Amino acid sequence: MTDKEYILQETLRLLGEKYPIGLYEYLYKYRPDLYKQLLDLEDRIDQAYINPNASIDQLKAVLREYWTFHIKAIQLFNTDNSFENNLVEARKEMLEERVSI
Repeated sequence: MTDKEYILQETLRLLGEKYPIGLYEYLYKYRPDLYKQLLDLEDRIDQAYINPNASIDQLKAVLREYWTFHIKAIQLFNTDNSFENNLVEARKEMLEERVSI
């Protein structure tokens, strides 16, 4: 396993322990600005991971942003009660949009 692979997997594992079910659907439905930011961060992670010229420090920097983004988004999600029963509908809409891109 490469250093980049380990760092990415460990970050995702640790975030997975904090991730509340429905977070991404909530962002998609109620905070599209943050959902777009999430997608942009994921693209930046992909580029830092895939690009052989990108350093481990570059990957770590974008993963720190990704981590911070998630912590703030989780706090927002946990304090906003507007989402409640719309999880299935939001998930369907979100998947349809991602497939059409």
